[in-house]
Amino acid sequence: IKRSGAWMLERILEPLPFKQCSFERIYFSRGNDGRIYREREQLGRLLLKPLLRTLDKLGRSLQDTVLSFIPNTSELAFLGLTKEAQDHLDRQKDLLCKEMASCGDHATMQACAAKLQKILNTKVRTEKVIHKDAKIRTFIQEDSSREHLTMHAYDVHYGTIKRGEDCVVAFDDSIVRGNTLKNAILRTIDKMGPTHIVVVSSCPQIRYPDVYGIDMAKLGDLAAFKAAISLLRERNMTHIIEDVYRACKAELKVSLKGGKIVNHVKRIYEPFTPEEISARIAQHVLPFDCKAQVEILYQTVEDLHKALPEHDGDWYFSGDYPTVGGAKVCCRAFALWMEGSSQRCYGVDSARSMARFRKPVLVLGSGGREHALAFSLSKSLEVSQVYVAPGNGGIGAPDGSDGDFGTAPLVRQPLEIKAPHFQEVVDFCKQESVELVIVGPEQMLADGLADVLSSNGIQVFGPSQSAAEIESSKAYAKAFMQRHSIPTAEYRSFKGKDSLQGALDYIDSQPYDVVVKASGLAAGKGVIVPTNSEEAKQAVRDFLENGTMGAAGDEIVLEQRLEGFECSILALTDGERLAVLPPAQDHKRVFDGDEGPNTGGMGAFAPTPMVDESMMDRIKAEVLRPAIAGMKAEGRRFVGCLFAGLMITVDGPMVIEFNCRFGDPETQAIMPLLDCSLYEVLLSCVQGRLSEEAVKVLPNTSSVSVVMASSGYPGSYESGHIISGLERARCVPGTTVFHAGTKAETHASQAINGALGVVLDSPAGNRQLRRHLPSTKTQAIVTSGGRVLAVTATGKALSEARERAYVAARSVHFSGAFFRRDIANLSQSAEGRGRVMSSNTINTKTYLGAGVDLSMEQAISTSIRPLMQKTLREGCEEDGGPHGLAGLCNISALNYKEPTLVSSTNGVGTKLKVAMVMERFDTVGADLVALCANDIAARGAEPLFLMANFSAPKLDAHQAVLVNQGVAEACTEAGCTLLGSKTAEMPGIFSASGFDVTGFAVGIAERSSPLPHKDRMCAGDAIIGLPSSGLHSNGFSLLRSLAEAAGIKYRVAAPFDPTRTFGEVLLTPSRIYSKAVVDLARAGKLKGATPITSGGLKRGIPRILPQELKAHLKAEKWELPAVFRWIAWKFGIPCHEMVATFNCGIGMTLVVASEDVPDVLKSLREHHEEPLVIGQLAPRGESDDHIFVEGMESCWLTLQELGVSMPFAHVLSSLQDKHLVTRTRICVVGGGAASTPLRGLLDAQEVAAFPAEVVSVVAWQEGCKLLKQATSAGISIACFAGDKNFSASLEAELQKCQADFVVALDDVDVALLGEDFCTRWEGKLLVVRASLTRQLIGAEPARAALEQGVCITGCTVYQQVPGATRSPIVTQESTQVAVDDTPSSLYNRIVQECESKAVPEAVRLLVTGKWQRRRATGTTSGPDAKAPGAPPADADTNAAAAAGSSTSSPSRRCAGDAQRYDQRGVSADKGDVHAAIKNMDKGLFPNAFCKVVPDTMSGDESQAIVMHADGAGTKSSLAYMYWKRTGDLSVWKGIAQDAIVMNLDDLLCVGVVDNILLSSTIGRNKNLIPREVIAAVINGTEELVHEL
Repeated sequence: IKRSGAWMLERILEPLPFKQCSFERIYFSRGNDGRIYREREQLGRLLLKPLLRTLDKLGRSLQDTVLSFIPNTSELAFLGLTKEAQDHLDRQKDLLCKEMASCGDHATMQACAAKLQKILNTKVRTEKVIHKDAKIRTFIQEDSSREHLTMHAYDVHYGTIKRGEDCVVAFDDSIVRGNTLKNAILRTIDKMGPTHIVVVSSCPQIRYPDVYGIDMAKLGDLAAFKAAISLLRERNMTHIIEDVYRACKAELKVSLKGGKIVNHVKRIYEPFTPEEISARIAQHVLPFDCKAQVEILYQTVEDLHKALPEHDGDWYFSGDYPTVGGAKVCCRAFALWMEGSSQRCYGVDSARSMARFRKPVLVLGSGGREHALAFSLSKSLEVSQVYVAPGNGGIGAPDGSDGDFGTAPLVRQPLEIKAPHFQEVVDFCKQESVELVIVGPEQMLADGLADVLSSNGIQVFGPSQSAAEIESSKAYAKAFMQRHSIPTAEYRSFKGKDSLQGALDYIDSQPYDVVVKASGLAAGKGVIVPTNSEEAKQAVRDFLENGTMGAAGDEIVLEQRLEGFECSILALTDGERLAVLPPAQDHKRVFDGDEGPNTGGMGAFAPTPMVDESMMDRIKAEVLRPAIAGMKAEGRRFVGCLFAGLMITVDGPMVIEFNCRFGDPETQAIMPLLDCSLYEVLLSCVQGRLSEEAVKVLPNTSSVSVVMASSGYPGSYESGHIISGLERARCVPGTTVFHAGTKAETHASQAINGALGVVLDSPAGNRQLRRHLPSTKTQAIVTSGGRVLAVTATGKALSEARERAYVAARSVHFSGAFFRRDIANLSQSAEGRGRVMSSNTINTKTYLGAGVDLSMEQAISTSIRPLMQKTLREGCEEDGGPHGLAGLCNISALNYKEPTLVSSTNGVGTKLKVAMVMERFDTVGADLVALCANDIAARGAEPLFLMANFSAPKLDAHQAVLVNQGVAEACTEAGCTLLGSKTAEMPGIFSASGFDVTGFAVGIAERSSPLPHKDRMCAGDAIIGLPSSGLHSNGFSLLRSLAEAAGIKYRVAAPFDPTRTFGEVLLTPSRIYSKAVVDLARAGKLKGATPITSGGLKRGIPRILPQELKAHLKAEKWELPAVFRWIAWKFGIPCHEMVATFNCGIGMTLVVASEDVPDVLKSLREHHEEPLVIGQLAPRGESDDHIFVEGMESCWLTLQELGVSMPFAHVLSSLQDKHLVTRTRICVVGGGAASTPLRGLLDAQEVAAFPAEVVSVVAWQEGCKLLKQATSAGISIACFAGDKNFSASLEAELQKCQADFVVALDDVDVALLGEDFCTRWEGKLLVVRASLTRQLIGAEPARAALEQGVCITGCTVYQQVPGATRSPIVTQESTQVAVDDTPSSLYNRIVQECESKAVPEAVRLLVTGKWQRRRATGTTSGPDAKAPGAPPADADTNAAAAAGSSTSSPSRRCAGDAQRYDQRGVSADKGDVHAAIKNMDKGLFPNAFCKVVPDTMSGDESQAIVMHADGAGTKSSLAYMYWKRTGDLSVWKGIAQDAIVMNLDDLLCVGVVDNILLSSTIGRNKNLIPREVIAAVINGTEELVHEL
């Protein structure tokens, strides 16, 4: 809901099929509703036949049966039963009478007469047998008291039943538990002595728990369930119960995101018929002392649907839950029943019950691998929380990086992990009851951590110290592989300095190149791959002689250099069995093209296509199984993750190395692919029960992980740089950012007495305002290592995952960041790939360097595809082509005899400009579809499919998806398929913030039926108008120019509708009429149809008329909507021009034969249209126009020539509160900042509905901008520079100007006002601060925002209340922080974009009392306000909300060339140019004729950009009159040249004589200025340019 009162709905989840609950309809709906009454009556009628069959089985009939009901909602169904019984008897009478009439002999006649007499004597016997005390509410009682109450709630009316003769039918609304029947009702009825009791339920057997509304959460309470379980046990079918339990437990581990949860409880009922279950229920509810025979009769599900056709939600009875959550809760209910739990299957108790089964786990390590492991473990249902020690900045980060809602939390734990005893780890595990420890780094395993934990009874995933030697000693590993015939390269080990010469000789003696490896642990950097023997020898000297690797290099391995491709295989093992994770491939070298030194890994992807199923089988047989068996045979049983680094050669897999832990960065790429509980798999390894099929992965999914590193890595590098853009990266579909070298760091900033902070641009004038500023702290994520982040993305194909990963990586920024750009690029060879040292350095000879980001296009396409799929209709399908940009349409599937295709192509036009200003983009997508679909429907064709194209200078994914979301939703409404949606990045074509959206649609109709039928039209045919929703998409060029010239703001309340902003009114989406029109066309009821678009009514209707006819419309037949009346009044547009430009409230017109009008109106109303007969066809004379609108001047009240004007002042007064008639007087108090939001307040008070006006401006500094603006606006000013008694002086000024409210701007220290002043003005003092949160408190919050790397900042307006530590927020506005912002530019934008909107809005809310009312109703929260200068109570919360609202609509600022052009105001629209120049900084020379700004494009500080914009002015009007009188086009040549000269002479005045760029904009009324005039203007421009 907008502040203006306007509202909109946004879809959060895609809607599931609509299901209305049938049980609640029976049980809780109000029976006095007519439809409900008839539904319940029908329920009873449908039960008569099964009741008669039951009575017949018991040997009874209606003659000796008393029909009664149990007092509740069953009464109406009981009445239906009795009515049906009487109807049944009447039908039998009728049949017998007909039979007697046809009888030929006397004997038959006599027999029929006897039967008839018996039926005549039979009456439907109804009695109110059962009485209930209405004061006792049994259903809603808790279990412990319900049974006791029911025994006292029921009694009988004695004398209503013949003891020993009658059968009693007791009608009930439902039988849920059966306890009330057994304990009260049956015993009560049995007192009367009936022979039989038949209990009839108006609803079917309730077999499943409810999870949505009615509290029936325990499966074991349901009578039907107990009956089915009893039958299963009786018939030795208990294996079904066990199978269902196992299946339900497995189902509880399935994520709801998959959308497929199976309700296994249905299997409990499958072996039995409903009748068998009813019979068993009857046995269960039969009291031991009951003498009557009891039968139970339930309604069938089929008859239930007959009685309630619109309420097909039958999950109580069928188990078909409408949501996956319902099915999952049902499975949980069964599991709880099996485990003997009395807990409910959902809600708090259930959550607590399930939580008892969850256990904490501990992951040891601090890298990206550990973050990925913790992230995957958090998704396991068995895990309560994941501790990570020591962790990194991404563990438990407040930025949402931990995982999805519902996953176990990640907690960073600062443990000291110190060998050899690891005492702090052991103590922590015991204290927190840690169920499982997962060890990440190899060093901890080599130091014996797993042995220590195991000896203390703590389960640990990771090998023992002896088993870890397979990695900690490469010499041991090579010997091990040789002993167990595991394929590996030829090698030899050398140890100590004494072996140096032998190692050098070995290099010379070998016919192959060697690889030099340090035998010990070297953090992934102990392998040298030399290019020649001299490099190999130098590496040997470095290791053995120079000790560059320390102890790890005391022993080395020289091995043969293998050729092939590398891959990484991670096998989970319990020491005997193994489960293999998807094969991965990593990139070790630091630079593109596998150049530079080795690293720990710069990226990885999985699964690698190089390892197919047959190769994997060979790896298992030749490498993994022999290794696990060999470790066991040598007494080193390996439990953990065995990492095999392989080279796939022509001879097969060869082992390069074994590791004793998960790989890094392979783990980051593999974890997102898992589709199983990682906790359960790892625990099964530890407990020796691993299944080789335990690992499940997502089908048809690939993963790519790109490592972002610090500049200088793997050598020395800087740390402590703030990381920004993490939240933007996570917006990319399928993306997770794993942290490695990061930490959460606390930053100190300054505050003004706890206020949000002030920006002061004038040191001399503002030092007096600054006081001692206490320090506050805020957290930021900063770099702390070489490999900083692993940006990981998944996709349906490797290419899709790669593109997503790089789109996300480019969204993240920190100083010196770089990453390889060829991760998972299988098509690019190592040769020729350029080295990329910085993420900010892009090869300009690439498409990306030219400004086109194909990865972003692909990411957008992926996001759009689900929207497209939801629009698929019969005959249309995707073709699976590249990016889903095309589709197929099978016309033969549409059942057209002679199909004819109709096409339409459209663009939304300049309405997009309004959407850009309002930052609302979904509605223009609907406009596009409406234009195309309505055009097609006007030809009598059914819209079939639409192709859309979104183009922008720089693609914004959120913007593109919003537009296409609007397109998809409108396609669904129009009944057509969104078959393709293309995005295109076009640098230089549009303005920086501009974009365009176009559509091409195809429809289909029978060859004989396309409209219009001009030959059938005749005078007297009716013209029916379908109302529009507003302007639709036409007339915006005129309206925008008029609004801009008049200074009307899109974001302020519309003058004719204070509940919505002007922009919101203009962006109301066009209506779609296609379904209603196509149905009429198929019925042959239309002669013609036309949407009213370009050219308004005047040019729209004549398009379909024959020359001899005209449209005669009557303005009195429809009301001109308020927006059109205001346009005509405000801008003085005559009626004939309104008709020629706008739709005037009619979105489509239909031509219909007069005799068909009633049928057409009826059909349109069935489609929820509101049709109006607005005129008819009439004969047209030669000089007549094709359209005549009668009475528009008198009806629409817009002709100023007649002295008639719209009484908008009176209309607005009637819409306003009483206290808005007289405006509240505002005093604005400021310091001396270079930017001020005063203009926003002044613009707001220009709107008639604004409730306040500025009457005085007070400043601390003389000559400041605030005072200058106030003086130019004619507002009283006062300056108290250096006044030590500022508060008293201000008080005197307030009395002098009779101010009602005070607004203190962000360059004022509120402490100067004093507590007494704040107390006197409590509730009437607004304070502005240039920040959203308390974390950015300080003298210069804009600078603090840049230093801390925040992406969004803004302003806060709050009420100043004395005596409180926090103050309540009135409103906030936000803006995005640009990459190249400076403190000055950012502060200027906060003031102009945020404060200029927030301050007027806060004044409006406070003055009108709406803010207090909103707080009173709880829609705005915040603790009580207290001390002067106190920050807002809910600043952090509201900042998040403001940030959310800001990011939901993408910023208009762009990056790269587009941003630089935007800064200069370069635009295709002259109004945009003027607005941009007006709002820019003053530049280098404030008094120059032109705008002069630094040349940031070239970066040369000695250069400047000089700009000037001007036009020919009113001379154009003189030229127009001269041309109209003489027809001489040459005058326009002079006008064109004047427009250029007006700019050139000003440029010459500041010394510009060369390098001039000229841009000419032509604005015209296209109805009055023809193309030959435009040509003359262009020719004149070209001539002067050539001459110059």
